[in-house]
Amino acid sequence: MDKKYTVVIIGAGVVGCALAYEFGRKLPKADILVLEQNDTIPGLNQSSRNGGIIHSGIYYPKSVEPLKAALCVQGNDMIYDFARHFSVPCKQTGKLIVGTNPEEASSLQFFYQVGNENGIPGLRLLTGDEARKMEPLLSDQVSIAIYVPSCGSIALDAFVGKLFTIASEYGVEFQTGMKVKQINKTANGLSLMAYGKNTEEVIECETIINAAGLYADEIARMINPESPYEIEGTRGDLATYPYNLRPDVTTSGMHLYPAPFCYDNDSKEVVHETPEKLIELLKAGKITKTLGSHVSPVFAKDGESWSITKVTGVGPLKTMGLGKEDYETNFHPNEDFVEKVKPFFPHLKAEDLTPRYSGIMAVLKGKTDFVIERDKKYPQCINLIGMDSPAWTASLAIAEYVFLMYQK
Repeated sequence: MDKKYTVVIIGAGVVGCALAYEFGRKLPKADILVLEQNDTIPGLNQSSRNGGIIHSGIYYPKSVEPLKAALCVQGNDMIYDFARHFSVPCKQTGKLIVGTNPEEASSLQFFYQVGNENGIPGLRLLTGDEARKMEPLLSDQVSIAIYVPSCGSIALDAFVGKLFTIASEYGVEFQTGMKVKQINKTANGLSLMAYGKNTEEVIECETIINAAGLYADEIARMINPESPYEIEGTRGDLATYPYNLRPDVTTSGMHLYPAPFCYDNDSKEVVHETPEKLIELLKAGKITKTLGSHVSPVFAKDGESWSITKVTGVGPLKTMGLGKEDYETNFHPNEDFVEKVKPFFPHLKAEDLTPRYSGIMAVLKGKTDFVIERDKKYPQCINLIGMDSPAWTASLAIAEYVFLMYQK
C-alpha cells in the first residue's frame, strides 16, 4: 500500500468514533483510518447494546478510579453540549438512587460523599418521603435516596451515527469488515496486517490507537506480547415495557437505581464493609462494584423520529463466563428482572416485560479503572483497555484526553 496513515484507530464503537471525530477535526490535514472488524455501520454492535444512560460520575471514587471519576464528570457536560449542538435526541432526566435497608443507607452516604468530591452538581440527599414526592411509584421500603440531576438518556444510534458522519466529513476514512491479525514495528513506523472477506491489506502508519473494546487486550498483545491486561466479557440483559402500560408502572421519567454494592470476586457474595475497607479491597482488585438492576427511560425509534416515552428499560442482569460473542443464549427470565427491582419498584410484573437485547461489557480483570496509556515498549501505540461503563458517557472526554496524550 502506497498510502501511509498518520493515525490508525482500531475499533469503531462509540469510543473509536469519538476518537475519529476528535482527531479528524483537530488534524484536518492528517490521513486518519478507522478499522472495524464488523460489517455493521460503525458503533452499531457492542456500543449500541447499551441502555443509553448518561451517567453523572457518582460511582467512581477518585482514589480508586481517577480516570472514570474525572472523564465521566467532564464527559457528562460534553455529551449534552454535543447533543444540543448537533440535534441528537437527548434528555436530562435526573436520577434517584434509593436505599431500602441500613446497609444500603450506608452505601448511599458513601457515594453521596464520592459524588460531592467528584464535583457533581446539584446532588441532594433525600428521605424516603422526599424521594416519593419526586417518584410516587417508589415502594414504602425506600428510606433514603440521592437525587442526581445531571443523569439522563441519549439515543445511542443517533449519537454514534453523528460522530461517524462528522468524522467522515473531516476526511477520516472508515473500513468495516476488516480484522487486524498482526502488528509489527518497522523502520519508519508501524505496520498492520488486516483482512476482510475478500481482501488482505498491509497498512502502514505512524501511530496506532487501540480502541477495540472487547478485543482491546488481544490487540495490545499483538503490539506487545508482554501486555498484562485481560478482558473478561460480562454480559448484561435488558428487558423493556411500554412506558404507559399501566398507571402503577408509568414513572415520572427519571432513572430509578438501587444502592450500588460490591461482591467478592472469588465467592461472588455481597461484601458489607466500611467505606475505608471497600476502597482498600477495590484498589486490591478483590471485589467488584455493581450498580444493580434499575428502571430507566429508553429512547426508541418510530420511523424517523425518536421518543423517550415509548419504552422503559429494566436491567441489566449480568452474567459472566459466556465469552465475548454470546449475545443470544441464556437470557434471564422476566421473573429475574422483577425480583431485582421489586424492593423499590413493587408493581412490575413478569408478563409486562419483553426481552430487548444483551450487551457485553469489556470488563478488565483485576482493575476497575480505564487503562489509557502508551505501550511501554512501543510508545507509538496508545491502548484504551477496559472501556466499560461509563465509557459511553465519557466518550468525548476520553477522545480529548487521548488527543492531548498523542500531542505530547
